[in-house]
Formats: sequence, structure tokens, C-alpha cells
Amino acid sequence: MSPVPMYEVIYGDLLSQIKAGALAPGDRLPSEPTLASQYGVSRMTVRQALDQLEAEHVVVRRRGSGTYVAQPSSTYRRMNRLGSFGEEMGVSEVSTEMKFQGAVVAPDEVRTRLGLKPRQKATRLLRVRLVSGSPAAVQESWLPYSLAPQLAREELVGGSLYRTLFERWGVKLKWAEQTISAVAADAERAGWLGVAQGSPLIWITRVAFADDGTPIELAHSWTRPEFPLLARLET
Repeated sequence: MSPVPMYEVIYGDLLSQIKAGALAPGDRLPSEPTLASQYGVSRMTVRQALDQLEAEHVVVRRRGSGTYVAQPSSTYRRMNRLGSFGEEMGVSEVSTEMKFQGAVVAPDEVRTRLGLKPRQKATRLLRVRLVSGSPAAVQESWLPYSLAPQLAREELVGGSLYRTLFERWGVKLKWAEQTISAVAADAERAGWLGVAQGSPLIWITRVAFADDGTPIELAHSWTRPEFPLLARLET
């Protein structure tokens, strides 16, 4: 019988400690060098074990901070109605880190989906959304610049795009079409979300419309799988 690889031994030992409560949700695991020294292996072997734990959502990595035991997730992103991110998550503890806010010439996809003319500008918002202080999703929104030019530079009302559109410009989104799939996290989004590059993310593409059928927003979002989607289906 072939010996069990050391990374699986480390994986099993850490998993048993977590299940037994010796390492509780939110606890920081020892650093990779410390674990390598404890188990008498290389850091690469330790990293393999941590990769497996992360892939199973048992631990989370936070760049520059360390590896932590994951919190049990009971938060779902609800897809039953068109609403703000906070409404979809059903929580009030949502905060935002704005990564980009400005007006740019609309790329081809944006121009096509929003019905813009060649060289017409669009407002781009790129945000990291946090739930109770933990990164949950990256959202990229594109809107016609002419709809609300100030949106390219003014702070959002309560961090909410939809609330800002309604309260400042009377724009209310009525319905949307969206697709849902899975993608691997690239280096940039992995860093923002605190996951390893290549980790699976839930990818949503949405076009939201006003009640007269005018396309208002093209949105892409990348959500951590700890916040699964929930939809209510009825006959």
C-alpha cells in the first residue's frame, strides 16, 4: 500500500481540529512556515493542504493577514426580485470599497447591451461589496453616461447604486435579464475577495431595464461561493 501523501495527512489533521472545535470559526491558523516546521515538511506541502481546505470552504485566506477558519454560511443571495445588493443578501451590514468610478468610452459589449452609439461614453462603477466586514462580491456596473453624468464622480447614497438612481434622478429599474455561471478568480479579483487565484466564483451578468424597456445597467458580479444563490420557484 502506498503511503498517504503528507499534504493529505496535514489536511486531515487540520480538518479534525476544526471539526472538534480546537480551531473555531474565525480563528487564525498558524502561518505556513510554522505549520511546515510542526509537520517537518516544506511550505509547498503545507500549501497543498491549505488549498484543499480552502477549496472545500473550510478555511479562508486573507491576503496580508493569514488563513482563518471559515464562518458557517447562512447568508444567501436571493434572486427572487430585482433589488440592491443588500436587499438580495437580506442583510443590512453591507459596505462598499469603490475600486473605480468614472466615465469612459463604452466597450463593444457595453455599447451593444445598452444600445449606445459608437464612441459614446458610459459610467463605470467597480465595487467590492462586504457583508459584516468580509468581502462577498465584486460588482461592475455600466450605465449610459448621459443618464446621470454626476454618477461618474459623486458618492453613492448609502453605497447603493439603485437607491442613488431613484433618489437623485427618479430612475427606477423594473425588470432584468440575467445569466448565471461559474468562473475562476483572476489575480485581481482573488486579491479583492481574499481567495486563491483560480478559486471558483459565481458569475452573474445582468441587464436591468426601466419600465419602458430602456436598458439602464449592464452589470457583472463575481460572488464568493460561501454566499450561494437562492431562488423561490412556484408552480
